[in-house]
Amino acid sequence: MLTTTLVVPAAKNDELPESNNQTQASPVLVISITNDKIIYVEDQSYTITELEPVLQRMLDQYEGSPTIRLNADRALVMEEVFSILNIAKRNRYRVILGTKPVS
Repeated sequence: MLTTTLVVPAAKNDELPESNNQTQASPVLVISITNDKIIYVEDQSYTITELEPVLQRMLDQYEGSPTIRLNADRALVMEEVFSILNIAKRNRYRVILGTKPVS
């Protein structure tokens, strides 16, 4: 699993963390976690227990290790982020973390 940063627009009104280290990549899928712990895959909301089978169904068509962009609100505790990183690790998905440039 590769974790890096990427400049992305905030989704679902997330306040993304800032970073000077920006990497361009082509994610297959976008997951967003809002500050009230709602998880979105693209525009559909899911619970954490629903997430893994949904990702497996959506990413099964890709060869190798598909890339997910994870937009996590900066106010979240790391437990919510780690739960998604653990799903990615089990399924060999690569994850890039969405950030915004330091202003």
